[in-house]
Amino acid sequence: MRASYKCIKDLCAKEENLGALPGMVSVLHTFGSDMKYHLHTHCLITFGGVDKNGQWKWPKRDKKIAGYRAICKTFREVFLKMLRREIKKGTLTTKVDIEELITTVENKRWNVRNTYPTMDLKVLENYLARYINRIAISKGRFEYLADQQQVNIIYKEYRKQKDNQAAPLAIKTIDPLVAIDQFLQHILPPYFQKSRYYGLHASSTYKKYADKIDQKLIKNKDSVPSLFSLLMQLLKVAQYSCEKCKSLKFEIKDIPKDKDWIFNFIILPNFRSPPKSNPHINLLTA
Repeated sequence: MRASYKCIKDLCAKEENLGALPGMVSVLHTFGSDMKYHLHTHCLITFGGVDKNGQWKWPKRDKKIAGYRAICKTFREVFLKMLRREIKKGTLTTKVDIEELITTVENKRWNVRNTYPTMDLKVLENYLARYINRIAISKGRFEYLADQQQVNIIYKEYRKQKDNQAAPLAIKTIDPLVAIDQFLQHILPPYFQKSRYYGLHASSTYKKYADKIDQKLIKNKDSVPSLFSLLMQLLKVAQYSCEKCKSLKFEIKDIPKDKDWIFNFIILPNFRSPPKSNPHINLLTA
């Protein structure tokens, strides 16, 4: 995640690209559609940034911050440099000849996927919501076959995806214990922050430029407070009536939340450990 931002920061610092500091939101993912271990990040980057004088600058290109090959090359160089630094510190241990592996991959062309910028806020918000709140697999793509004692996983087969079409769906059948193992490897450590903010999106950096950034560029800064203010005024003036009987007599009551709803509609796992007195307990049904 640090390497991805360092790549963007270095490219945006060059005058031929932007010559300013951008903002970036990064979300860590460890899984692919078929729940295999696939470490990657999803990043949202501002299309532009703030220069040293606090002025907003747009990229020199119409649809991208930097050239595609430049992004791929820069990320490769930054990532491998940071990797070698951690190996030198002794914070990483490997079972293979890591230098031989690095030499192999640094001579290959890396692929950093990037898409065109958009001004559609719904696209951005849906993208963020989908990737920030997403788990390795949803209930709709996971099915346990009790009779066969197997698990079906529905996944998207991106290798067979055609241009401008959705990826076709495929089914992978695996053993239940294998499915459990694949799911557990995507559970992040406690207190690990999978979403991180860099550049202008980092709170400490944003405070330095908050007064200098054009207010037109800040999304709906005052729209929510203004909306609620208008609604409160309308509630005082307007008279509501029943749609059926047209009566003006009504009473507003707070509906308390149903504390038992989650237990009635969502099956929670049993976190209790099996009794020690029974050595023959079946772990699959516990």
